[in-house]
Amino acid sequence: MQGGSLCPGCSPSPPPLPSPPTLPFPSHFASPQSSRVPSICTGRWLDGTFFPARHSPSLADYQPASGTWAASMAVWYRRKNDLHAVRRRLQSPEYKLSKIRSSTIMTDYNPNYCFAGKAASLSDLKEVPRKNITLLRALGHGAFGEVYEGQVLGMSADGCPMQVAIKTLPEICSEQDEMDFLMEALIMSKFSHLNIVRCVGVSLNILPRFILLELMTGGDMKSFLRQNRPRTGQISSLTMWDLLQMARDIACGCLYLEENQFIHRDIAARNCLLTCPGPDRVAKIGDFGMARDIYRASYYRKGGRAMLPVKWMPPEAFMEGIFTCKTDTWSFGVLLWEILSLGYMPYPCKTNQEVLEFVTSGGRMDPPKGCPGPV
Repeated sequence: MQGGSLCPGCSPSPPPLPSPPTLPFPSHFASPQSSRVPSICTGRWLDGTFFPARHSPSLADYQPASGTWAASMAVWYRRKNDLHAVRRRLQSPEYKLSKIRSSTIMTDYNPNYCFAGKAASLSDLKEVPRKNITLLRALGHGAFGEVYEGQVLGMSADGCPMQVAIKTLPEICSEQDEMDFLMEALIMSKFSHLNIVRCVGVSLNILPRFILLELMTGGDMKSFLRQNRPRTGQISSLTMWDLLQMARDIACGCLYLEENQFIHRDIAARNCLLTCPGPDRVAKIGDFGMARDIYRASYYRKGGRAMLPVKWMPPEAFMEGIFTCKTDTWSFGVLLWEILSLGYMPYPCKTNQEVLEFVTSGGRMDPPKGCPGPV
């Protein structure tokens, strides 16, 4: 019989298993057959005696194979880079804008607004490609950043560039400033009236963000009135008809806002704009900063009464924070005084505190010099 076979009729025995490979063992350790086990931390055997070797075990004695270590480090670096990429995305302006776009802005702080309680999405705004916008010259500094005169292509039926005013939001700004900027664009986009400045569109996908408004070359009404005061040996170029026409324009705008249950809160000459300085000028309501700020819960804590336009506010507004459509009616009366006085400050020589005491005690301003009796 061949080696490894059994008796006839029996199955052959299986081949013997191979011996396990002998692993390298540090020379300064005891042999693998030793019953004593080394302690990594102390350099002693677990029975308390020192290694009989020339030196204690080093970290190299316990390192995994180089391939395993390299794979572990690769996984660690990949996870670290993924984490940094997520953080960069969450901090990017594109992500913040997408988060705002996907949310709804509820008008919780002003129940009288025309879209109170209704969801208002930034997707309602007309996005204008940045390549179609050209900045021409700086016009001044607004509540957020620089305001420029510019041109927009693709907005007119004849294909000619449209002249616009461009409000900008600086690239480095707070999240609250960004929300205020977008809220102002959203508010102005809701209106369509001859005597309210029209929002042409927005450009929000690229920094800095833009709000595009119709260009009002006549500037603000307050500066226009002051520039046209009579000089020595020269009468004013504005007639009573001119002044009353500007007042009528703003009154029509206020009527439109009231019909839409919208309260402006700051009707004043500084917030009204003129289409041109010439006789064909049209006056329009053009600044909705106070209306925008009321959307914030911190509005009434915005720095105290000194931050509010006290000289244009009725007593119930600055004493109790009550705003109704009659609030704008009161403010329009003060605006009418500004127009007929050619841009003088209401309640001359009185501080805000003195105006508070004067108005709450029943005091009222005298008509400006030269004001017609019926007015």
